[in-house]
Parts: sequence; structure tokens; C-alpha cells
Amino acid sequence: MCLSQVGLNPTKIAEIKQFSNSIVKIGDGTLAEPNDGLVQIDIPPGFLIMEFEDPIQAIVNSTYLDLTTNCFNYNYLQSRVILASKIDIVNVINEYVLSLTLGTS
Repeated sequence: MCLSQVGLNPTKIAEIKQFSNSIVKIGDGTLAEPNDGLVQIDIPPGFLIMEFEDPIQAIVNSTYLDLTTNCFNYNYLQSRVILASKIDIVNVINEYVLSLTLGTS
């Protein structure tokens, strides 16, 4: 979700900013006050991956376009992120990304 992408219209920029602010509030635990541990989060349809066979592959491919070409590009990697709710999922994603980039030089 890079706000400096060429061609983004003001509506899309506002939508991305709102979603980004929601993610920060989730991380801070302040999305719903008072925090009773339950909250509904509306994700804009443009951020959803609707068609896929392998969810991990779909998430990585949509987040890291051309990963094998850019896997050593610090700015490319720094401007992308995959959020996961559990460490087990983080480990699966990391293993999948490493399998794509191992042997790349």
C-alpha cells in the first residue's frame, strides 16, 4: 500500500490512509474503545484477494510482485508488508518466501 504510486486518485489515497490508520489502531489496541476484545474490521474490497488456490502463494504474489527480481532491493522490501494474526502463519509465509528466493543472486 504505497501512497506515492503514480496514478492513484484522491479517493483511493484516502481509502488507503483510512485502512492504514485502522491497522495502526489494531496494533495499538485502540480500534474499538472501550476494548472488550471483540471488534469488527471492515476491509475495503480492493484489498481482498478473492480468487486463489493457495492462500499463502496468493498473498505473497500480490504483495511482492516480481519478488525474485527484487529480493535484494532494500527499498522494494521495506515498502511492503504482510500482516498475520499468528506466529505460525508468519513462519509459513517466511518459509514460502525463502523457498522462492533461495539460490537467487
